Amino acid sequence: MSNPGNEIPEEVAPVDRSPTYLSSALALVAALVATTVSAPSPAALVGCVAGVAALVAGLATGRRGLVRLAGAVLVGAVLVASAAETPVLATLVGVTTALLAVDFGTTATDLGVQLGRQTPTARVELLHATTSTLVGSGFVLGGATADAFVSGSQPVSALFGLVVTVIVLVVALRRADPVG
Repeated sequence: MSNPGNEIPEEVAPVDRSPTYLSSALALVAALVATTVSAPSPAALVGCVAGVAALVAGLATGRRGLVRLAGAVLVGAVLVASAAETPVLATLVGVTTALLAVDFGTTATDLGVQLGRQTPTARVELLHATTSTLVGSGFVLGGATADAFVSGSQPVSALFGLVVTVIVLVVALRRADPVG
């Protein structure tokens, strides 16, 4: 059969709309860091393992809702660890990496759906991961600096401040997302 240029070739493979490999791997690394810093608390460790399992399921199936659920479970587990006297810096790193896991995971699913897994997207994925990590690092640095100037144990106002900064971080990460 001739193909004068306006017909679709007969042997075109379908586009794989699965999440991209690079951002999926970065999401799993971030989730494992959150799990590691929360490991001293057994209850938090169980929650983090459940969060990582949900993240793996979400990335394997390409379901963005599961990826977001995984992030909520991871953040909740890190907060459980913070209530069990986990150091403030570990809590900040845990919350940040849990949110980065969601950010990277949703980027993987979005790029997969929009462009396909085969499309070369490594540059945009690395740019996104770098900017998101810088935003998260600023959050950790700001929180650690604030903690250095606050004396005593973790007061209720510090927990309120952590919740507010988590919300600000989520908003900042969503604005830095070149895909979503």
